[in-house]
Formats: sequence, structure tokens, C-alpha cells
Amino acid sequence: MDENRIKITWYGTASVRIASENSQLLIDPFIPFPDSRVKIPADAYSDCRHILVSHGHYDHIGSIMEIVRRDTAVYCTKAPYNTLCRKGVKKHNLHLIKAGAVITVGDFKITAYKGNHIRLNGWDCLKALCSRRVRKNHRGIMKKVMKFTSCLEKKETLCYLVEAFGKRILILGSLALAGDITYPKGADLVLLPYQGSDKLCETAEEIYERLMPKAVLLTHFDDTFPPFSTEVDTSEIDEQLNGRTRVYKLRQGSSIII
Repeated sequence: MDENRIKITWYGTASVRIASENSQLLIDPFIPFPDSRVKIPADAYSDCRHILVSHGHYDHIGSIMEIVRRDTAVYCTKAPYNTLCRKGVKKHNLHLIKAGAVITVGDFKITAYKGNHIRLNGWDCLKALCSRRVRKNHRGIMKKVMKFTSCLEKKETLCYLVEAFGKRILILGSLALAGDITYPKGADLVLLPYQGSDKLCETAEEIYERLMPKAVLLTHFDDTFPPFSTEVDTSEIDEQLNGRTRVYKLRQGSSIII
């Protein structure tokens, strides 16, 4: 890899690797359900020892216990810290972090900002659980429900600004921002999770107007955790932002370099 360049690889959902020639970060890594069409190579995360957690939902932390090694450092807030401890991750692997914290991992300077989680409508969640898709794929459904309900966000979502070589990457854990926070504008790239609302394009455009990034990488639009996830059509946001900023939509496992 070229010196002083940053490679961003998207694996699916919010799972992203940010790598320089000498340093690597994983964001919200996961291993998909066996019945998911999304597949991750068994060794995809094996050489990365620093994990940033945006929040404590299952699709963001539920695989970490399978990924950590003895020397892995996981940075997270209190809710996912407690969940991961309960699920068997060793305390020496876990590092509490909160909004305002600044840490350095190799080439990367990382600043944590208070984030926000897109509001999940209870009625929509109930409809999803009672949907035809769930009824057709009911085998093992209660086990999946238990996994998801065992991992709580507790209003602790973080955003991360990763800086290196004069480049700035702003990572959102959900399609929402806190109303009382001044976020960095004009980042070279914003990671934008595009799922969780019936007003996705409107919400994403509002976030774009607030942040004004040079480019956007869409994440979380895929069907990684069926039947709770869905494949989202991103054509509307592509069209809406066309001409104003570059919008990247990658295949799982694909990369861009900035």
C-alpha cells in the first residue's frame, strides 16, 4: 500500500477496516448469521488488534467475543463493555471510552464524539417480527431474538473522527446526530449507515447538509442479519447527492483508498 494513504474496506453492516501502511483499525466487526447471503472470510479480522465500537447493539458487537485475541484492544462505552464482559470477553481486552476522548493508534488520531441512534419505531419492530419473512424462516428465530435483545445501546452511541496524513474520516454508528454537538465539517469521508427509518433519504440529506463532507461511504444498507435486516435501495440518496458530493457504495469486502 502507498505510503501516507488510507485504505477503507467495508465488510457489511457497519463493519469497516481503516488501514495505513503501518496501522489498522476495525469498526464494529461482525460475523454474519449462517443463513446470511453476506459472507466474511474466516481470517478477515485476524491481523487487526484495535477495535472501535460505535454502540452496543448486537449487529455491532455480537461477534467481538469470537474475534478478540489476547492482545486485542476494544474501545467502547459502558453498555457494550458490560455486555461483552457478560459474554466472556476478558476485561484486559476492554477499554472504556466516552465522548471527548482522544486516543492514538499508530498513525491514527481518534476523537470520540457524542452520537445518536436513529429512533427505532416499536410498531415497525413488532411488524418485522410478525412478517411473512420471519414466518417462512422461523427455525431458530427465538435464538436470534435473544441474541439481539441481549445487546443494548442505552443511548451511548459514539461517532469517531479518525485523522492521519492530513485526511479526516468521520464514522457514524447510526443514521443520526446529536442535536447539541458541533461535529467537524468538510471531512474527506463520512461513513453513513443507511438503514433504520422510513425516511432514509430525507434523514441522510439532513446529515449531509450538517456535515458537508467531500465524500460519503454508505454502510449498513445490506441484509446481513436476516430476517431483522433488509436490503435497502440506495438509488434515491445517490440521486439526491449527485453533483454535491461523491457517494461510494461498495460490495462487501471491497475497498477505497484516500
